[in-house]
Amino acid sequence: MNGPEVLSKRVLRAVLWLATLSGAPLFSQAQDFVRAERLYAEHCAVCHGADRGGYIGPALNSDQTRLTRDEVGIKILTGGGTTLMPQHPTWRVRLSADDRDLLASLITKRPRQSMSWGLEDIRKSLEVFVADESKLPVKPTYRISHLDDLMAVMGRGRFAAGKESRVLFFDGRTHRKVGEVPTRFAPHLMDFHPTQERWAYVRDDIGYIHKIDLYSMKVVRKVRAGLNGASLAVSRDGRFLAAGSYVPHTAVILDAATLEPLKLMELRGADPDGKTVGADSGMITGTPFADYFVIALEQAGQVWIVDLRQADMPITKITDVGRHLHDAFLSPDGRYVVVSSYDDNVNTVVDLAEKRIARKIPAGRQPHLGSGAIVRSHGRLLGIGTNIGSSPCASHEVTVFDMNTFEVVKRIPVIGPTESPAAHPKAPYVVVDIVGTGPEANKIQFIDKETLEVVRTVTVGEMLSHSHFPEYTARGEFLYVSARHGGDRPAGYHRDRLVIYDARTLNEVKSISIEVPAGVFSRVRARTVAVGLEPMESGKP
Repeated sequence: MNGPEVLSKRVLRAVLWLATLSGAPLFSQAQDFVRAERLYAEHCAVCHGADRGGYIGPALNSDQTRLTRDEVGIKILTGGGTTLMPQHPTWRVRLSADDRDLLASLITKRPRQSMSWGLEDIRKSLEVFVADESKLPVKPTYRISHLDDLMAVMGRGRFAAGKESRVLFFDGRTHRKVGEVPTRFAPHLMDFHPTQERWAYVRDDIGYIHKIDLYSMKVVRKVRAGLNGASLAVSRDGRFLAAGSYVPHTAVILDAATLEPLKLMELRGADPDGKTVGADSGMITGTPFADYFVIALEQAGQVWIVDLRQADMPITKITDVGRHLHDAFLSPDGRYVVVSSYDDNVNTVVDLAEKRIARKIPAGRQPHLGSGAIVRSHGRLLGIGTNIGSSPCASHEVTVFDMNTFEVVKRIPVIGPTESPAAHPKAPYVVVDIVGTGPEANKIQFIDKETLEVVRTVTVGEMLSHSHFPEYTARGEFLYVSARHGGDRPAGYHRDRLVIYDARTLNEVKSISIEVPAGVFSRVRARTVAVGLEPMESGKP
């Protein structure tokens, strides 16, 4: 029995019990509620959270939404002009008027749902598509000079589900599409096996992990690690995977080869104010420094270090890291992890050797490190920290700090909130995407590594477009950027593009139509500790 079927049966039992207690007609209100939950799980949970508590989109429950039933019905039809919410009339062919009414009633009359997804649920969700992996091709079935040249683009699709939800793969030298892998739900991020080049792992927004064979471009296994959540990491030896969830508040460690679950951790602890809370899983990373997984507990303000060398995988808990932790990146040797703390406006440095907080770096308004970036400039190794703080933010800036002393070197003014920095040792510029809903959200800015000044602003796409997730190709020759049209309107979603630039001249090289493109990941990440660093191995792509 798969995940959605398990959830539907649980919902039905709960509804029938509640209806019995209240005296409600079992075959009207109860069945309507079950249908509404099923509709929500199919169309809404991928963005708004399986428990209706919010995820990429806002919370949709009676305790948190400020919209009336009629307003919710209108919002379903009109969508969000500057968001990922699809607009009228695309829902009409997917949701009848009765279905939209059921969803509006569910959202405005029912509280956030309490949901569980335990070790046995994870185990039962495992699907095997290729039982004998030895029969897979022994080399890529497509032309490519070096597998590091692969560029993977997360295609969300207009509805964040369906056939357009897929990972697309391009040759980063020729920009030719070499394959695609359907994921059914919107893919969020990708990580690569550090020692076996053929394997990659994709996490989608409904909680599944897909093990992908890059040689044949096939999903060989998948498992549902949670009901929503985006974090994913591979251990330094490639033996283990770790995946964290927003729903429920858990993180699981799996066998990287089989996707069998090995250890489930409830993410719960005392926050900096002493209140015990459940926490979303923020950043999860492996590290070349040791056989550790490092997990950021968002609301609890803790960083957990999981020791993979021992059978029980003991946890060391670092407390008081900050309020609302999120993204992070590693120092070149993997000893330090720099974690963004949204509500404290700091980036906290955790020493994984001494298992303590080493420094807190002032970071501007609401730091959001993305995957982070590290560059060399005038003999110094510099960390690049972006800030996603939006209006009314007095000034938008990129924070640059010394990776040896963790002292702030410079604050670079930019034209809006930033999310995902990109860098490459052979490219002259650090690139930041301008995000949010303002008029500058279709732009990217280029910072000269030597002067640490913004030297160029490039408009990606058209008015109302959004540019996100810049990523250099393995050789540093080109830059890939996702550009989607605001609101993904039926009249405009076809303008969603992957735009490719020459990394030195900054001239546009190619534009490729993709339905709601999102994260971009270079395969060379498997051989770098942080974005912008040289590959760890001597071999060159």
